[in-house]
Amino acid sequence: MAERLNEIKERVALGVRILAHQGVFPLALGHVSERVPGEDLICILSGEVHDVGGTLDKVGPAEIVAIDLDGELVEGKMEPPGERFIHTEVYRSRPEIRAVIHAHPPIAVALSAAGQEILPITARSALFAPRVTIFPYHGQVDNPSVAAKVAAALGKARALVLRGHGSVTAGESIEEACVHTLTLEETARQQWIAAAFGTPRPLTSDSVSEGGRSPWHSPGFYRAAWSYYCAQLPK
Repeated sequence: MAERLNEIKERVALGVRILAHQGVFPLALGHVSERVPGEDLICILSGEVHDVGGTLDKVGPAEIVAIDLDGELVEGKMEPPGERFIHTEVYRSRPEIRAVIHAHPPIAVALSAAGQEILPITARSALFAPRVTIFPYHGQVDNPSVAAKVAAALGKARALVLRGHGSVTAGESIEEACVHTLTLEETARQQWIAAAFGTPRPLTSDSVSEGGRSPWHSPGFYRAAWSYYCAQLPK
């Protein structure tokens, strides 16, 4: 078990560093988690990391802790984040999900503040069809009751935006969840640009259906994208 936990902690820490480098963890705030296969355990970035300031570019397995589905610390020397319940409630409702991320992508958050839902306007963003739901709550999701409502609003989708606050993304691997977070922000940026030229139009239902089977959403694409983002990290 210890060896398996350490492998997962290494992946979670790498996911944190990637997302921090890509600019979706402003003020070093946000968290990545991965479910331990076959166990009611989650490896997640410690909340104490946020309290000391600085950056997340050197986060390692020592800053990752294990909690149960009630949010209680099971393993590690640091406290879990206050918003851990976002993760626990999504995992409760989505047994197929392996990784969850709560980030603060600035353009996606800005669109939500304007009441603009992120739309599947590109081939890569077809996975968000028919749109990314905006959850009308901007406060800290630091209790199971509110977190359960967030998980219900996410449903079977891959992404949700908390109005004026941040994003919640899920995936069947940590690679998927990270790529979904970055694709969400990229789509928000493209939608913002498109709005300067006219009204952004979502892909048709036929296009979205076909896009869901495209190489953009295959395991091979997620592996390649993960490698690309890893290569951009400072040496």
